Amino acid sequence: MHRLLIFLCWALLGLAGSSCLKPYEPAIIAGPNRYLVVDGHINGRGVTTVRLAYSINLDSPDRFPPESGAQVYIEDDRSARYPLREAGPGRYVSATLALPAGRSYHLRIITRERQEYASDLVVLPQTPPYDKLAATLQPDGLQVYLNTHDDSGNIQHYRWEYDETWEFTSAFESIQVYKKPLGRVLPRKENIYRCWRTENAATVKTFSTVRLTQAAVRDYRLLFVPRDDIRLRHLYSLNVRQYALSRPEFDYWEAVKKNTDNLGTLFDPLPSQIQGNVHSLYRPDEPVLGFVGASTVTEQRIFVRRQDLPVEWTKFINKGYEHCVDLDTFPSRRYLDFTYDDFFGDSTYRMPVARLRPGEAYTASTQDCVDCRLRGTNVKPDFWPQ
Repeated sequence: MHRLLIFLCWALLGLAGSSCLKPYEPAIIAGPNRYLVVDGHINGRGVTTVRLAYSINLDSPDRFPPESGAQVYIEDDRSARYPLREAGPGRYVSATLALPAGRSYHLRIITRERQEYASDLVVLPQTPPYDKLAATLQPDGLQVYLNTHDDSGNIQHYRWEYDETWEFTSAFESIQVYKKPLGRVLPRKENIYRCWRTENAATVKTFSTVRLTQAAVRDYRLLFVPRDDIRLRHLYSLNVRQYALSRPEFDYWEAVKKNTDNLGTLFDPLPSQIQGNVHSLYRPDEPVLGFVGASTVTEQRIFVRRQDLPVEWTKFINKGYEHCVDLDTFPSRRYLDFTYDDFFGDSTYRMPVARLRPGEAYTASTQDCVDCRLRGTNVKPDFWPQ
């Protein structure tokens, strides 16, 4: 009996191994659907930015196509209008506004194809200020946390967005450039050693005080930066925007968070259709993606300087440049009969490798190790300290 069971097991494995597997490709992956996506929040004290685009199929390699040439404006419950102008493909911005709190507002959109959309009217609340936004040292990194509260007790739902900016350098500094038409090495006029990089939050940050005894957020852990992260190498900046949310808007962002942050295991919630508050005025059955809320926005920026951190944290940080360890000296047998232009295909960054005057030599590395612009911009941000 034992041998028979073993034989049957091997037979089943053989059948499974020899059977054909047919990939399952549901029709929705390549369906013809194309829905308007509205990304924006009405800022009652400042500039409102709205981005319009269209959804794409799951198997499409393209980026989301922007909706350009639309008419976009904010409208209140008394029919007063505040227009937004297009500042880039699909990106619409208002003037600096000071909208009366307590009134209701919504967004109106007329696309280039003359289709009209509107978000639901929402009351504009006053977002509370921060009680504290700070970064504290932990044994393994930097913890950013915040505190806030609402004296009236009316604000119970919050959302935060942030962008990070940090200063960094390439592995090696290049101060000369080879000009091929002249056949000469000249001093480099443009900085390609020191750069800055900005990234936006990749996750949804929300919090509710409904189940708390006080309408207060205490020591909310917004962001953690590991101690060996390149963001802490020189100077790090974090800009945080705080929004007061209505209950429907909070529920919307909670659903977005569950669909984007908590997938990947058998125990995570299944993806669900997210219902926004933007609708087609003439085609009520047409899905529209996005939720347009309204509130004032509380914004604050903090800086973390290298001298504020333990020396051992930043002494050996070189994330992303670990491979940049082999400076070569030229002329070199290794690159004999080549110039950098011939070998790497770009003469604007390189120095000559061979055919130098007697006694003339240079050290050089690959573009990835000397040009910081490949990972950021060499234009200093306006808000950066001198």
